[in-house]
Amino acid sequence: MATKYKFNYGKFFRTIIVLLCLVALIRFGKDVFERHFFNTRLTVIPDVMNLNKKDAVKYLKKAGLKVKVINSKTEKVPLDTVYNQDPRPGKEVKVNRVIRIWVNNGEDVKVPNIIGLELLEARSRLKGQNIQIETIDYYPSNQKYNTILGVYPKPGTKLEINQKISILVSSQQMVDPSVMPNIIGLDLNDARELLKQIGLDIGNISRTSDPTLPVNTIISTNPAAGTKIQRGQKVSIVLNTGAAPKKRERSTEEIINKSQEEIDNQEIERIIDNTINKIDQQGTEQKNNGNTQSSPRNNTQGGGNNSDSSDDDGDE
Repeated sequence: MATKYKFNYGKFFRTIIVLLCLVALIRFGKDVFERHFFNTRLTVIPDVMNLNKKDAVKYLKKAGLKVKVINSKTEKVPLDTVYNQDPRPGKEVKVNRVIRIWVNNGEDVKVPNIIGLELLEARSRLKGQNIQIETIDYYPSNQKYNTILGVYPKPGTKLEINQKISILVSSQQMVDPSVMPNIIGLDLNDARELLKQIGLDIGNISRTSDPTLPVNTIISTNPAAGTKIQRGQKVSIVLNTGAAPKKRERSTEEIINKSQEEIDNQEIERIIDNTINKIDQQGTEQKNNGNTQSSPRNNTQGGGNNSDSSDDDGDE
């Protein structure tokens, strides 16, 4: 007698569970492997231009990207602000891609006090702070030759990015007391401060317009630069008031409206003239009609007088 086969449900379900676990494990392992060795997940690089560094890093990391910050100095954006990024925003890249951002970390630079220093030493100190000299003017004094007498802007002033300074240096003592420094192009207040440092002051101030120069800057001086002067002498200056205001040109609409107003005024005048003429004509017609109606009465009265005269003649 044949033995009847009995199906083992427990073994069947255990086999199914093991197979499902193997499939899940293989799938999970594949994802981990691809993520670490063959990263295929993509993300879009956000635009972090003109953002401060903290926000820029936050947005890039939120997009699944890594960040490399490069600090540099520029005048394009305020301090601690992103002014460049690579790769460019909007590009689709793999997750964990390193994005480089350039941040302006230009520190505030103040004019150091170099008054009294020898020119070579002053230059070395300025170079150490990345401050450039724009002009060097020489002024005769009792100080040692090449000694710094003054600086513009004055010491302690915060400089803008790439702003340069001007210095006044002692020249060899001359028989003549002084020589007028060149202050043309300086702002009025700055020129006054520079002259004050060497014992001079601004006297008469006249004004003129020069559109090629900044407003409130000195156009000319009297005495002129290089002229011998006495210490304490007043310096007359000519100050630029800027370009003369231009007469505003009328727009096409204004011209059309003005022309229409003139046409309307002419039309009103024409109507008034016609009305006055009509009134004058009506007055003339009424006067003529009145004269015409009074003529028969005059004729009748004249005829009566003639009859009376005839009767009188007959009686006689």
